[in-house]
Amino acid sequence: MPNSIPDVKEKMMDEIGISSIAELYSDVPAELRFKRNLNVSGPLTEPELREAVSSTLEKNQTFVCHPFLGGGVWPHYVPVVVDEVVRRAEFLTSYTPYQPEITQGILQVIFEYQSLVCELLGVEVNNASVYDWSTGLGEAARMASRLTRRDTITVPSIMSPAKLSVLKSYAYPAGLKIVQVDYDEATGQLDQEDLKEKVDKSIAGVYIENPS
Repeated sequence: MPNSIPDVKEKMMDEIGISSIAELYSDVPAELRFKRNLNVSGPLTEPELREAVSSTLEKNQTFVCHPFLGGGVWPHYVPVVVDEVVRRAEFLTSYTPYQPEITQGILQVIFEYQSLVCELLGVEVNNASVYDWSTGLGEAARMASRLTRRDTITVPSIMSPAKLSVLKSYAYPAGLKIVQVDYDEATGQLDQEDLKEKVDKSIAGVYIENPS
């Protein structure tokens, strides 16, 4: 760092075998190095700096392009209230439920979810025992098979390859078959006609995603 304590900086340079910071840039040809002061106004107060940056950014022209990533990567509208909720301290640490500490935000999230479901369904207790996303899908597929005593799950052909891979890992030992449903290339939506053809009495469950 340019503003490091001199003694600390000297020890670091001695350790890596240089006598000056400039030696770190020895691979850059001398004619390409910037040798004058930057033409930057200031110093500015924070409000002045924000105004200066904003006025510069206003010169940019916005280019709107639809994403072509696919595979489960879609534009999602996230309501403003979500930002307010997740900023609360009890939700900030939602990382992993491996350990039982209530300080981990995901446990708080699960508790709030379970409490809400109990209120909605009028039950005394319920259990949210699985991860979300791909592992939740795998558990749901196997549960659907056990309840219906059927062995086939239909999924969109444009779902995330990573999520599909996890689903296959859950399905294989349970003897489940996975059938993929085509999509409409013009809209990116699930092909409902193809879905109708593939849903029969062997289907234990139909997995769909939103958006798409």
